[in-house]
Amino acid sequence: MAAGLLASEQLMNFSEIIDTALAQQRALLHAPDSRKSDTPLRSFSVREVSHALRFKYNSLRQYLNTLEGMPDGTVEPGNRKYFTAEEINQILEVLRRSGKLEDSRYPRRLPSDPQARLVVYNLKGGVSKTSLSVNLAQFLALSGYRILAIDLDPQASFSDMFDIQADVEGLPSIYDVLRYSDPESGEGPIPITQAIQATYMPNIDIVPGSMSMTEFEFETSANFRSGSEGSPFHRRISDALEMVDDYYDLVIFDTPPHMSFAVISAVYAATGMLIPLSAGMLDVVSLAKFLELAASTMQVVEQHQDKRYDFIRFVLTRYSASDPAQLQLSSFLRSHLSGSMLKHDFVSSTAVADAGNTMNPLLELPPSSFHRRTYDRIFESLSGIADEVDAEIMRAWSRDPFQREAD
Repeated sequence: MAAGLLASEQLMNFSEIIDTALAQQRALLHAPDSRKSDTPLRSFSVREVSHALRFKYNSLRQYLNTLEGMPDGTVEPGNRKYFTAEEINQILEVLRRSGKLEDSRYPRRLPSDPQARLVVYNLKGGVSKTSLSVNLAQFLALSGYRILAIDLDPQASFSDMFDIQADVEGLPSIYDVLRYSDPESGEGPIPITQAIQATYMPNIDIVPGSMSMTEFEFETSANFRSGSEGSPFHRRISDALEMVDDYYDLVIFDTPPHMSFAVISAVYAATGMLIPLSAGMLDVVSLAKFLELAASTMQVVEQHQDKRYDFIRFVLTRYSASDPAQLQLSSFLRSHLSGSMLKHDFVSSTAVADAGNTMNPLLELPPSSFHRRTYDRIFESLSGIADEVDAEIMRAWSRDPFQREAD
């Protein structure tokens, strides 16, 4: 590359090189399809369906054979029946109509239940926020939650995992929902319904992220200086969500690893917070500073209106119980944070690394892709985290959380 190029030109050239290389890599990974979303989502075995819907295996098999309206599924080699994610939704509703599914097991809002909003939040990078958010969303969606994911990170990795690239495809993003009106051009924010994109995963819609979110930060500062009217920045997300309050059971915010006006708006809109934390002492030190900063930020917002959460929980990520130092740190955290720590950790695993390299969350990969024990270990980890988040939502809805029973 010519040394005489301006720095901006050099950086843009590198960006174009990487974009082209990534496009070629995606085509290679998803061949013969041109992109990930062209490939149908895999189907799920009866045992996987029973786990997702939290029914005993033998009970679900009986209901599949006896209740009217159950989908037929597909019989695959070995005489095993498999069901698509759409069919799992159908099974859920048949069980509900037939009186086999009580409220504690029903992952949908009842008329009196408020929309649950979960922000996955930590200002430190590399703590698996996006990986946790994506996998958590898919596990909860498979169980029946209707989820809206909002990607607030300008890098838009969450959106990429669902094969949605607002910047490349010219799609509206969360920026277009939150932006301020331009008095000169007349352009202003759009309704959130115009920015929502359906994904290939049933029950998950997304408002994608984009690089334009960096402009929202400058615009908010300018709005402060000019004294322009309109919704204050900390209310812009909660105000936008009013339009879709009846359509989703759960909103999940994936946040960037830095403090921003958009992050504060998500923290304000949320009803619950999940803080991922890598199992290292430096991360714990950073966590203490992050929590102090977050508390100070919320104190400023609370001058205008009180803010209370249904729950705040911490989850260890990239955790290896075989590492003595991590095991000791886990004990340290649990002794001090007690019930605020999730019981299940997001474990370190080749299954997670491989899934990330292929841009596939765990549920999109067949168990046969890995050594069975490896797959089962990470599946148990993510399923356990999803169950604990589900339990917190159920408590917020004044329901008794469902307790799994062994088959």
